[in-house]
Amino acid sequence: MPARTPALNALTATEKGELLDALLTARPDLRGQAEELATRRLSTVDPIGVADGVESTLRFVAIDGLNDRAGYQPGIGYVHPVEAAAEILDELLQPFLDDLQRHARLGMTAAATEMAVGIMHGLHRCRDGGSESLLEYSPDFADERAAEVIRRCRALAVDLPVDDLVDALTGWETLFGDGRSTS
Repeated sequence: MPARTPALNALTATEKGELLDALLTARPDLRGQAEELATRRLSTVDPIGVADGVESTLRFVAIDGLNDRAGYQPGIGYVHPVEAAAEILDELLQPFLDDLQRHARLGMTAAATEMAVGIMHGLHRCRDGGSESLLEYSPDFADERAAEVIRRCRALAVDLPVDDLVDALTGWETLFGDGRSTS
């Protein structure tokens, strides 16, 4: 495989996407190969990497943003710090939930399952919010969002490995209910 040129290395992600679109328009014969590479890329999800990403995104967000969102907000009224913290954390978690949905809608159920498992593990690591973090202001965030992930998986027909999760995610046994299946 030839080395990338310096110009390709300098492109932003957006520019690379535009370049790929232009290349596939100019060379439609490459579409099949590009689709195969995209499918291969999307079908591989590292649940540990997802868990690490969820944890670091939620745990290490700067608490300074809370000051801008809590308290009196013109046109809205008073916003409690717990509500403001949850809103910020939801915004940070959303890209992971979007990826879960994207994989499920593409029919990549194994990848969607791995994505969901990673999200669940990452949220579980955030149950103890620690001091001076947004999680401290929203102590039920991880539990509530884990329940939401389970509901989403049911709606998307993503079957979670419930027995494994119950064993690994202590304290969340009741989230999975009696059925031991999310589908």
